[in-house]
Amino acid sequence: MLNYAFAKSYNFENIIQYNTLLDSPRWRSLQYNPLVQRSLGNHFDVMTGVTLVYTNQTEEYNTFEIRPAIGCRVHFTPKRRILTRLYVRVEQRNVENLDEKSWESTIRPRIRAEVLIPINRKSFHDDKLWYGLADGEWFLTIDDVRERFANRFRLRTGIGYRLNYTSRFEFVFMIQESKKAFGESFYSTDNVFRFRYRHYLRNTPKSP
Repeated sequence: MLNYAFAKSYNFENIIQYNTLLDSPRWRSLQYNPLVQRSLGNHFDVMTGVTLVYTNQTEEYNTFEIRPAIGCRVHFTPKRRILTRLYVRVEQRNVENLDEKSWESTIRPRIRAEVLIPINRKSFHDDKLWYGLADGEWFLTIDDVRERFANRFRLRTGIGYRLNYTSRFEFVFMIQESKKAFGESFYSTDNVFRFRYRHYLRNTPKSP
């Protein structure tokens, strides 16, 4: 996750992600997500971006997705030790069946409640900081799309380490429930392990 802060209130984030399943039937995906975020003060951020995803769904079924999105994040407790916030976004999912050369489109809202807790320091701006994180996220699909994880519920918890301004490492464990269509019961539950490296670039001695 490569970040570049600029113009005092903007951040440009580039997420490169690889996902796979260790059990059978195995699937894999490669994802790239550029995102521009603007801070409108201590309590409110707005962002826009696009996600590009290639997924090997099965041995005979592959998809490519273009997913533009807009969203906002509300900070309920800025400048306090425990940070609580709400992240809301709306995605337009455009999924191509690469074998049939056909497209499907749908709108998917996402809502995520987040908590960040510093452990051994008082502030998230301190170096050599251990911190905990937890969130719950709901995915809602208005129209049905024929793919493996159209709708989801995620519950995550993890730990992070901020070495300095430029480098942060995170390990996250996630329970993910998935279903194909809106209104159906969840049909699968996965245990997901995520390893993240966040790198922040800067061209000034200190970025806000």
